[in-house]
Amino acid sequence: MSDNPFKYINTPLKEVPQELKSKVMKDIAIAKLLMELASLFSLNAGSVIERTIKERKK
Repeated sequence: MSDNPFKYINTPLKEVPQELKSKVMKDIAIAKLLMELASLFSLNAGSVIERTIKERKK
């Protein structure tokens, strides 16, 4: 049986190279940008249905 992974929860974090840290942060920023762009061009179904129901009641 392998080691218990919960033993390592309170251990100090390891330092990573600055190049790796900056690459990860850049990748996260790109993913966030893509998600924001996708939300601009996609429909929010809940708001569309709500708006349609309100318009029909008028």
